[in-house]
Amino acid sequence: MVEYGILERDGGSGYWISDIVKSLEIGWWQLDFVPARNKLEVVARISNLTNSGPEYLGPGSKERRSVLFNLARGMSLSVKDSDTKQSLAKKIVQNLGYQWSSDCESIGQTITLKGLNLVLLAGSEYFAKLGPRSSLIQLSVEEELRKISEVVIASTPRHMDGMTAILEMKEAEFSQWRATEWQGFYFEFKVRPQLINLLGGGPKKIGSTSFDYALERTWDMKVHSSETRHGKTSNSNCALNDAASMESAVKSGGIGLMVLSGIPTYDWDFTRWHKKFRSGSVEEPKKQLKKSFETERIDFYYIPTLSRLEEALKSGELSYFRQGHQPSGEPRKVKYSLNLKKASATDLHVLAADLKI
Repeated sequence: MVEYGILERDGGSGYWISDIVKSLEIGWWQLDFVPARNKLEVVARISNLTNSGPEYLGPGSKERRSVLFNLARGMSLSVKDSDTKQSLAKKIVQNLGYQWSSDCESIGQTITLKGLNLVLLAGSEYFAKLGPRSSLIQLSVEEELRKISEVVIASTPRHMDGMTAILEMKEAEFSQWRATEWQGFYFEFKVRPQLINLLGGGPKKIGSTSFDYALERTWDMKVHSSETRHGKTSNSNCALNDAASMESAVKSGGIGLMVLSGIPTYDWDFTRWHKKFRSGSVEEPKKQLKKSFETERIDFYYIPTLSRLEEALKSGELSYFRQGHQPSGEPRKVKYSLNLKKASATDLHVLAADLKI
């Protein structure tokens, strides 16, 4: 047995889940395992392993016992009606040779996000050993777009209040609840679990980047502010993921983009609250943050082939976006940027929906 420390960084965002686990016949790296970023997502993904139907959190953002009981039965483990959530989770994890520690549990028979991610990892490994699942359904791009767009349009909040969103994400142990650009993470937080519950699928790692969602094709979720802090129309460029990973995704069947656009409201009082809440600092902030976000529309784009991606680069629909250096001084990976105005006038733009209240 060899012990490994899992350190997962999501596209440079700094998201991590760290645990010391024992490597069995399959390691987590062979699974391309992407840890769930919040409890809503992790219970949906655990339930999806056994096709047990949608799972949601109970009062106080607590996971329900059913999600663990169904997985344990699906893994043919011996379970009793008297088994607690924590005992079920521990049994699942230890069955695959992983270590269950005290920080996987919390008071009131609750399991932490770290513990639930270990359950997800163990379940994913168990079913991976059984071999790939066969699927009789092969969706066309149009059918996949229809299914995904229906869920996304229904699940996207029309009004996002910063304080409410941040408190909700924190309660669900979402790793990015401290983010200053909270609206993009809240979009993911609300929509991705619904996609997994209703359609299956989940996040997918390609290269060094974890893309937000994959059913039969890879999709990524972005948020774009239509106005600047001064109330002027913003430019039409939307930063995407690193170029190399996006090219790999295109080669593997194409990549779709879901771009949510809306109008932000900036506020200094909210900015002060956010700084104190996330860090305890009472120093005067230097940059005003978004207090709320009013969704206007969502647009879906699809890049089917590498040749179409190269054409988009030549036409200006796509461009290279170079960031500053890492805190360590290392250069950041070059990203792509999508020109929404140009791309919306071409075949890359495959669907649009008005979300104004």
